[in-house]
Amino acid sequence: MRTNRRLLGLLGVLLAFTLIATACGDDSETDATPTATDAPTTTAAGEDPPATTAAPATTEAPASGGTLIWAHEQEPPDMALDDPNNNLTITSWIWRAMLEGLYGIDSTTSYYPQLLDGEASIADNGDGSFTVTGALRSGLVWSDGDPLDTADILGTHAIIIEGCTTATADENADCTDAVYNLGDRTGSDMITSIEAVSDTEFSYTLNAFFAGWKGLFDRLFPSHVIGDAATANDLFPEWNLASGDPIPSSGAMIFDNWERGVAVELVRNDSYNGSTSPDAKNPGLAFVDGVRINFVVDTDAQINALKTGEAHVIMTQPQLAFGDRLGTDSNITLAASAGPVFEHWGFNLLNAHLADSNVREMLLFLLDKSEVMSALYTPLFGDLLPAEGLGGTYWLSNQPAYTNHQSDYDGSQIEAAQAKAEASGYVLGDDGIYEHPTRGRLTLRVGTTGGNGLRELQQQLIQAQMLKGGVEIVIDNVPGGAYFGERPFAEAALAASASLGAEGDPDIWDITQFAWVGGPWPGGQTVAYKSDSGDNPYGYQNADFDAKADECDSTVDEAASATCYDELDAFVTQLQADGSGLVVMPLTQKPSFYAYNSAELSQNGVSPDANNSGPLENVQDYQFG
Repeated sequence: MRTNRRLLGLLGVLLAFTLIATACGDDSETDATPTATDAPTTTAAGEDPPATTAAPATTEAPASGGTLIWAHEQEPPDMALDDPNNNLTITSWIWRAMLEGLYGIDSTTSYYPQLLDGEASIADNGDGSFTVTGALRSGLVWSDGDPLDTADILGTHAIIIEGCTTATADENADCTDAVYNLGDRTGSDMITSIEAVSDTEFSYTLNAFFAGWKGLFDRLFPSHVIGDAATANDLFPEWNLASGDPIPSSGAMIFDNWERGVAVELVRNDSYNGSTSPDAKNPGLAFVDGVRINFVVDTDAQINALKTGEAHVIMTQPQLAFGDRLGTDSNITLAASAGPVFEHWGFNLLNAHLADSNVREMLLFLLDKSEVMSALYTPLFGDLLPAEGLGGTYWLSNQPAYTNHQSDYDGSQIEAAQAKAEASGYVLGDDGIYEHPTRGRLTLRVGTTGGNGLRELQQQLIQAQMLKGGVEIVIDNVPGGAYFGERPFAEAALAASASLGAEGDPDIWDITQFAWVGGPWPGGQTVAYKSDSGDNPYGYQNADFDAKADECDSTVDEAASATCYDELDAFVTQLQADGSGLVVMPLTQKPSFYAYNSAELSQNGVSPDANNSGPLENVQDYQFG
């Protein structure tokens, strides 16, 4: 797939931001909502998606059967997506087949009314508060036949804020003692009241404007079987009720079976309410009988499975082998595009070396992003990505508000890097590695999701760049998705980050490499950096950043909001006057790799790659020939 002008099925996969970490994250992906996985074209902030009409529920028999097989390298540790210890993109992608929300995400990374009967509205009450009103489609049901109505909206909110104080006109809810395992409650903690006006009509009031309001209630929980937060925490990891039955679905699929280390199986929801996505080809029940997600770590095995028809879909991190072996196969349709997913190196600011802003600047001066791009990404994606690499995290290179905040560090600047080290008392040793009189040798570990060849090559390339300037980088990978739970998102690591080292273990990792995956609202990126988010692994706490984030989230004017998020980005991508900042080195906007076996499938499903979307977003569309 050299420059992939051959891409026969370009699916504009557009993301914009509500994080998830992706491991291949982007299965190095992490959900912060930053999961965290990627293509061109964006809609302006706040732009409404095309109007959609509600699809009527249908009981018509599907036109074809068969089981859709998706080969993927990353297996989730459990199905509890919202738990900060398990916010991986793969988990989110599986959830999308089973739980729907008020809004969905389409291929332009715009919101569309999903369970809503048309657009909801938000009104300024004149006292600083704003009220959202909307209506659900009539006749919605869960897969077990129970009505899906406004009680589920209220029940979902109750689970999310259980244990929180109630928000007031002047203060957001205090969720220090919240029960449900959720890393970030931004927006939900601003709701002062919520009401079911009828079985379909609802309203809720926010104590201030919240730019990401359409992302609230992005999935509704079945309140008739999950009545409180403790129950949700108990049931979501295995996705089964106490009876052994699966948790009821509102999506096109129902959870069926999980053979650990092998596969997750889903079956068709024959009570599905129908799709309203503007991308949907089929508004009714899924054509396929079910989906099997085979966990295949080895890239060659994934490719072989797709080519032989043993798998029908791949949607994952790009690998050089995909282009070489699939790009010329007439039976395979490829699609790749650049969206709001970014690959980065992130710093543990609790590390003695990295706590020094001179050391962080040193690494930026030694990093040559253009070499990374030309060696690894241009051969796969041509000019789809900027040759100089990426210099931002809130807005990405194909979005109008993007600024390259790290352009001062472009190229390899070894003398400038070494001057920074020596200004902090480091001395170059006889072996070419700097050493500090109290901190010791300038050796730093970098880790990622082991087994991803492209990512490992990226590590080795940057390792060599750093060595030229006197920094020793030791590669410390963990296979697949296990990396997140064992390194940056380990419970002890997150505790150390939140307490600035007073609790937990601050020495589990030094530098992390993965991709954050987002959605239509850039403010979702904030959870990766905010002091009390629960999803901030970096040990970064800055009251000014927190205040600025709140300002951006509450800015009503779209142009001013876009500028505000760009200014917010500078806090973490540039060095601040007080020595804070430079928390991350964004490397590149990163397309995911999507391919399907068009010899087996007569129709595929458009697969928006945002944290709350993915290959199963339009699973009802996949059809065998």
